[in-house]
Amino acid sequence: MHRFAVRHRKALWIALTLALGSPSVVHATEPAPAAQSAQAQDNSATSSDAQTEKVRKSTTLSTVNVNAQTLAGGLMATQDQPKQVSTISAQAIAEVPITADYTQIINSTPGVNSASYDGFGLTDSSSYTIRGFNASEIGVTLDGVPVNDAGDYIPYASEYGEARNYESITVSPGSADLDMPDLGAVGGHISFITKTPTQNFNIFAGQTFGSNDARSTYIRINTGDTGPVRSWISISDDSDDKWRGAGQDRIHRIQAKSVWTIDGNNSVTANFNYNHEENYFYMPLTKAQATQYGYYYDYGTTWAPTPAGGFLASQLYNDPAFFTQDSYYRLYQNPFKSWVTSLDGEFKLSENLSLSVIPYFQFGDGNGSFAGFLPLQSGANGQPIVQANQYADGQYAVLEAYRPITYRPGINAKFTLNLGLTDTLDWGLWYERSRQLEYIDAQYVDPNTGVPQAIWGDNHLLTYSNGLPWENYSEYDLTTVKKVFVEDSWTPTDAWTLNAGVAYLYTERVNQFVLYPNNPDPVDWTSSQNSDQRYHNFLPTLGVSWRPNENNQIYYSITRTFRAPQDSSTYGNARLGLPPPLPESAWSNEVGWRFTDGPLTLHTDAYLANMGNRTAVGLDQDTFINYYINAGPVRMAGFNTEGNLDLGHGLSLYSSYTYTQSKVKQNLYLPATEDTAAEFYNTQGKQFPGTPRNMSYLGARYSQDGLTLNLNGKFTGSEYGDFLNTERVPSNFTLNGSASYELPDYGVLHKTTIAINALNLLNRHYLALPASPTLSAEESSPTYYVGAPRQWYLTISTTFL
Repeated sequence: MHRFAVRHRKALWIALTLALGSPSVVHATEPAPAAQSAQAQDNSATSSDAQTEKVRKSTTLSTVNVNAQTLAGGLMATQDQPKQVSTISAQAIAEVPITADYTQIINSTPGVNSASYDGFGLTDSSSYTIRGFNASEIGVTLDGVPVNDAGDYIPYASEYGEARNYESITVSPGSADLDMPDLGAVGGHISFITKTPTQNFNIFAGQTFGSNDARSTYIRINTGDTGPVRSWISISDDSDDKWRGAGQDRIHRIQAKSVWTIDGNNSVTANFNYNHEENYFYMPLTKAQATQYGYYYDYGTTWAPTPAGGFLASQLYNDPAFFTQDSYYRLYQNPFKSWVTSLDGEFKLSENLSLSVIPYFQFGDGNGSFAGFLPLQSGANGQPIVQANQYADGQYAVLEAYRPITYRPGINAKFTLNLGLTDTLDWGLWYERSRQLEYIDAQYVDPNTGVPQAIWGDNHLLTYSNGLPWENYSEYDLTTVKKVFVEDSWTPTDAWTLNAGVAYLYTERVNQFVLYPNNPDPVDWTSSQNSDQRYHNFLPTLGVSWRPNENNQIYYSITRTFRAPQDSSTYGNARLGLPPPLPESAWSNEVGWRFTDGPLTLHTDAYLANMGNRTAVGLDQDTFINYYINAGPVRMAGFNTEGNLDLGHGLSLYSSYTYTQSKVKQNLYLPATEDTAAEFYNTQGKQFPGTPRNMSYLGARYSQDGLTLNLNGKFTGSEYGDFLNTERVPSNFTLNGSASYELPDYGVLHKTTIAINALNLLNRHYLALPASPTLSAEESSPTYYVGAPRQWYLTISTTFL
């Protein structure tokens, strides 16, 4: 039995699942450089003088922040919850590039450290941390539907629709509400809510041109009231060329929403989101690569012809032609299609009892590809076939595609009972049963040109002599989630509000893993492992809010969070004789102060989160099998503040600041495997990778008489790329600006606007958030996101009435 899992995978020896939740190879690990809604049960925000009006939490999409007072051009909204909540409204979203993804939009929010390769927002290769928690530890919902990957929890920013369709984006650092349908939200929650259809018929259209041949064509049709139903549908086509290297990113999207108003107390909302993308990966760079080869270094654009008869097995990782082929850009692609549909039912069952329920279904299919090498020989019909011995001579470059296929149905429901003017009781349940089939297959690559025969991983597959497709591995995961919760909100006086509740979260993961499932020589090459793991915990929460007067609010909250290990975490550990990884959990504390007085609004929040069993993923270098270990407890503590000052005459200022310490509380123990000895690493007291201590944002906005001007800058402090804090990238400062002018209405044309956005005005070249952090930079170099250079986008839009 040849013992290795993912052959020729150039993975780092140990990298945190911090991996910053990086969606690098569509639902997989980034290929290393060859050169080396309603938020279901969202929280409504209210204006500061609404002390006696109890905020009723609801899944109703149209109620979220409708009554909230937006500030700073939509970058901030008044809130009253006993924890930090930041909402960015449609007003601010409309002033970013029309195709921006949410990681770019939330970058002004306190605590958020985001990075993306593409300023136009068309790549899944973007990520973020919030208060030191990585993206996979933050739950994400779209109109109340959970959209993080059900297996590894990673969110994929480009799959959630057009920014112009968002009514708001709400960030809740530290913890999600009890009624959220979150499987992996150990460190907070982000929700998207799409726009409500309008009462009147209209058509909104926008066309964008920009740097790197960026183009976006967008149209949204509102039907207006058609009896009790009103709807909208949007269609868009977005594309741009990569700003470094070769390749184009392109996304087609269709989104739709319909609201059926049964009567004044009951309604049903249908949502649909379809995303189809064909993208190329950007290469993450090490500091050494950026220094040696320059800021624009990427996957290669030239191909070296394959030697007659293929490479000898001994030539792999030695021959210059191998390295040229291994880094060829056409082999690093990211085609993916997905759709999400849901129904949001809001029903008033009696005078004091209401029901909110969201059934949903999510589907995804595509791959993240990378260069692989397989021993090929001519078959009986002249077509190449894969030899059973994977180490045989005659190795040819192929396009290996990691292909996950997801079927994800679920339902989330909540009952709300008003026990009087001062007391509200919520209870409900969430149930989900997702299925994921994941495997790596291979497609033929022309040995003389490097052009792959196909890219989607669903046809033209390379097979063995038995006619079955070659697969590196096949993994089937069945994840069942059950959650029940109850929460009470009591307002004994106009000044005091107490929230207390508890949820019970149960997760079952059934995993079937087969290595080389179709190999004609199963005795030497095929092995399997089945597992059935169950994880469950009680999650209490408590919040207290005191409003001494209409200008001030002081609050405190404490919440416990929890998540099961990733779906693929048991196979490698079992093969190496290691125990299965433990679930992650955290206790999050917050104390804060909100102040509003005329044109000035301030919010300051201090937080402390103690996280246990933070998981790290390792790679056994002899077997090439991933395993998961406990990286120890981590303590995240700090404070953040944000404020808005309205100077009058259309001029306002917005600023935010964050200070975060994310400290590992004990040394890392790397357990022994069958082939390696145990090791200790001095990680105690080190700052967690990807967590800058200081970040600040300052923006100025002017809007009057149809003219809107924005200028904003973000400072991000230095951040470490490895666990031992031996390497870090310097701090960076980016300056962005936008200007728009709304023309007078003319005939059927209304709100015709010409807008220009400029990103990274100072054209700073910088490395940011680590894409693949490592244990020690001296043993294995971390890779980083590469900030895009100066880019501009011109948009012309109008509304036809």
